[in-house]
Amino acid sequence: MPTRQILKNTKARFDFQILESFQAGLKLSGGMVKLITNKKVNITGLYIAYNQKQLQIIGFGNETYRENVPLLLKAKELQSIKKSLATKGNTAVVLEIKRLNRWLKAEIAVVKGRNQANKKEMLKERDIKRETDRDFKDVN
Repeated sequence: MPTRQILKNTKARFDFQILESFQAGLKLSGGMVKLITNKKVNITGLYIAYNQKQLQIIGFGNETYRENVPLLLKAKELQSIKKSLATKGNTAVVLEIKRLNRWLKAEIAVVKGRNQANKKEMLKERDIKRETDRDFKDVN
């Protein structure tokens, strides 16, 4: 199955600690599909809430057109996410939107926020790893 990433939330992996991730279908209108495929939508800052017995992406769209988009999940996955969201400090965010054959899918994750100290530590570790990799390549 060929998959192609369309949109990615680059800040999510930095700002949050990912506890578990899921792949969900999107129930979209035609106009929204066009916005997504033309990459006219920003998914940074979107969150997922449990409304009307389903999970929805709140405020999905661009500056002129916004809507709440229902997610299509299996009942077991829905219960798992609902249970995780009940825990204090957990939230659900969109990591990326991709095309799977002719379908648009969202990779969503239940996450816990990172504090400033954890972010700085993560950046230091990334820099150290980059330098050691660079030094190792120079030796070879």
